[in-house]
Amino acid sequence: MNSIKSHFTLIIALSSILITIFMYKAFTQIADKYQNNITNNYSIIVVSTKKIDKLNIYDIDKITQINVSKQIEKMKKRFKNIDFKKIHMPYFYKIKLNHLPSPNRLKEIEYTLNSLPYIKRVLTYQSSQTKIYNLLLLIKIITNSFMIISTIIGFMLIIKQLEVWKLEHNERMYIMELFGAPFWFRGLALFKIAIIDSIISINITLVTIGLITHLNIFETIIKDLNINFEVDYLNEVGFLSLVCLAISVFSSIMVVRSKKELNTPL
Repeated sequence: MNSIKSHFTLIIALSSILITIFMYKAFTQIADKYQNNITNNYSIIVVSTKKIDKLNIYDIDKITQINVSKQIEKMKKRFKNIDFKKIHMPYFYKIKLNHLPSPNRLKEIEYTLNSLPYIKRVLTYQSSQTKIYNLLLLIKIITNSFMIISTIIGFMLIIKQLEVWKLEHNERMYIMELFGAPFWFRGLALFKIAIIDSIISINITLVTIGLITHLNIFETIIKDLNINFEVDYLNEVGFLSLVCLAISVFSSIMVVRSKKELNTPL
């Protein structure tokens, strides 16, 4: 019973850490893709009295002139008594940025644009952009906090299990050491347990990942965000297996090494 409980504790600890790592990677990827979508769709509208080819603002990725010929034709039909040939129409531009700026940076960009004498109007849609930026920032803070807290709890469970392993295997490793057994042989039983528990934890993690990513609410959210998100299971298996085995083997090595610090059994 104690052996099963010992395995169960380590498996739960490893699985929680692996699931947390995956969720962190997934949410980070989703947030980054959504932010890229927002950046690609977000534009600053500028009204200028002269043509603009370049602006000395490092945040700008592309400047595109807006074709307003259709709007002008509609105005001509509506206001037939006005001679539009005598009217100097301003130039309209759509400015795309190379990243999603913070609210403070957006204010600086707006101020810089308004300070140019030939620019008459700047539309940054700051209110909507600020809400989106703050939402993404909140998601990143929650994701990072969730990973830190879950990882700490997982490692606390592993440390607790290490204490149990010390008591269970201390006498056996001491006797093997008296007979001159090498380090790897003394910890062979622990290494086997670590590998078996790692394999079980990886399978539990993969099943959990599959269930989460195929939930209707998860698929609906991804669809509503208009992003492409697919789990590369082959890549995840490789990465999570390395992490899991590294934690398990390292934990086992700690047990074998720390054995010398314990009181010698009678």
